[in-house]
Amino acid sequence: MSRQKLLFISSRPLYPIIGGDQIRTVQQLNFLTNKFDVDVLFLFQDNSEKMKNKEFHGVKNVFCYRISKIQSIIQTLRFIINNLPLQVNYYYNRKVAHLVDSIITNYDCVFCNNIRTAEYVRKKKNIIKYLDFVDAISMNYDKARHEAKGMKKLIYEIDYRRCRTYEQKCLDAFDSCAVISDIDNQYIISCQK
Repeated sequence: MSRQKLLFISSRPLYPIIGGDQIRTVQQLNFLTNKFDVDVLFLFQDNSEKMKNKEFHGVKNVFCYRISKIQSIIQTLRFIINNLPLQVNYYYNRKVAHLVDSIITNYDCVFCNNIRTAEYVRKKKNIIKYLDFVDAISMNYDKARHEAKGMKKLIYEIDYRRCRTYEQKCLDAFDSCAVISDIDNQYIISCQK
């Protein structure tokens, strides 16, 4: 019996591991390669962070997209014409979206490692979708907007509302969602309408 195929989408390279969020993501990837035939798609900004297939044990194919910092900043400006959170705009690239659109029918399911990557598949039908929120970004921004001053306060205020709404949309759109702690989980759930 053949295993199901899964597309794993990450908003940044998984190696070298330089933070706790990467440890969590790599552990998730390792777990999923035991259950699925996995392809990985990741975004990166620094040329030195290119990764080779050999660093992904059990992964079939790796798609990597370099998006320059300038490109990401320009992408973020789309917040003026849409209601997506700033960081979703920052990581949403049309070339990557086109790639996902062209290969998505090859997979039974997709795993997004945070809300930054959710927009690539949020509206897709006929595929099982998993999302790891990691944490409740809206909760972090809710705290930050009360402590920040000036322009930062305005940015946090705007993005707090956008993240809160977007997290709810993701809860509705994805078949299964995970979050790092009960506190984050309770916060996300408490915002449901």
